[in-house]
Amino acid sequence: MADPPPRENTMTDIAPRMQAAVHEYVRALNAGDLAAIVALYADDAVVEDPVGSEPKRGIEAIRAFYAGSVALKLEVALAGEVRCVGHECAFAFAVSFTHAGQRTTIRPIDTMRFDEAGRIVQMRAYFGPGNIHPG
Repeated sequence: MADPPPRENTMTDIAPRMQAAVHEYVRALNAGDLAAIVALYADDAVVEDPVGSEPKRGIEAIRAFYAGSVALKLEVALAGEVRCVGHECAFAFAVSFTHAGQRTTIRPIDTMRFDEAGRIVQMRAYFGPGNIHPG
């Protein structure tokens, strides 16, 4: 029996790349590795963190946003599986940091949309006051 024809690139083929990107995102946030975080994004990407805030458009605005974040020495941990469908994924996680002597943990759900190259083109962070905890 002949080998089946090569499979065309389908939407599900990007799922492992999206999952790997999320794990690299968490690793880079924990390491304070600004270059690695920014490298995950497409040049024209948009970050809305939190949802409802002014979107950061383009790689330089995204770099400036994350520079402030990594300055806080974040502790980031996924809370469950990364969910992927099509070119999008969602994941829950916890971000802890100390600022002005106050320990804080935020528990957002982020969504990311990816291009064909596996780079993030949109990130949206869903959290509000009920997801921000002292201590």
